[in-house]
Amino acid sequence: MRVFSFLGKGTNKLMLYTPYRTFLSKTFPAFRKVRKLSLNGGMTCPNLDGVKGTGGCSYCNNKSFSPVWDKASVSVADQISEFIPLIHKKYPGAGILAYFQPYTNTYAPVERLKEIYEPAFASSEIAGVAIGTRPDCLADDVMELLAEENRRKPVILEIGLQTANDETLKLIGRGHTLAEFKDAVNRAHLAGLLVTTHVILGLPGETAEDFAKTAHIVREMGLSAVKIHPLHIVRGTRLADSFAKKEFELLSFDAYCEAVALFIRIVGMDTAIERFSGESQNNMLIAPEWSGNRNQIGARVEALLGG
Repeated sequence: MRVFSFLGKGTNKLMLYTPYRTFLSKTFPAFRKVRKLSLNGGMTCPNLDGVKGTGGCSYCNNKSFSPVWDKASVSVADQISEFIPLIHKKYPGAGILAYFQPYTNTYAPVERLKEIYEPAFASSEIAGVAIGTRPDCLADDVMELLAEENRRKPVILEIGLQTANDETLKLIGRGHTLAEFKDAVNRAHLAGLLVTTHVILGLPGETAEDFAKTAHIVREMGLSAVKIHPLHIVRGTRLADSFAKKEFELLSFDAYCEAVALFIRIVGMDTAIERFSGESQNNMLIAPEWSGNRNQIGARVEALLGG
């Protein structure tokens, strides 16, 4: 595998993986930098409203990771008006990628989705739109809408996977299968959409073989980018209760970094790595304390990859 096969442009540093910024620069060549603008479309989730479940995924508390979790009652247009000046002030000249982040952002009738998305697609200050969702919430009419919107601005569809192990998916209460993920990705690609995903390394009961299988799926599906997170325990989740009862153990810092290096070696250079840390908002993190230390994790992973 030619994971370490080229030098970064204009530098002598050997590239150990493709960073997300490289993917963004190819997708939005008019901008030297692209920054994400998180937006709350006022969505819910079939894993919360009783369609698939009521407790959500066992690890998930949107308050812990989304900076706009509390903006559901604020219109998307007003959120854009509020946050774009702040981005321009901090990153002058940057392109802006609107990111519908909390919960499941294709989980509504198509006409309602059009209304929610329209302020982002209509704004001259937004270069593209990223939409976070689940693989079981992408019916054909939704995919047709996204394909139509993609002709206006680039659409990046972020379909959560977490793991390629169906037994683990059941254990953590995801409410979908690997087969549904594959089907959704294939249909999204046929619709001309860019597709990214996110995975969690260290879910209860999983081993290096599970991490490798998930990495192979990411590679085989031709995904544009992947977010890699350590399993981190946040307040208000079922996993927090299980962790308190010592029903499973978390990966150590070294074991997690080794798992990330393994994952990156398998996915290769064609899939960009968006992140491999797991920040938690509002002091909600229980463990591990190192999960959000992106510099520490990054240095160790790069040392492993370069060794």
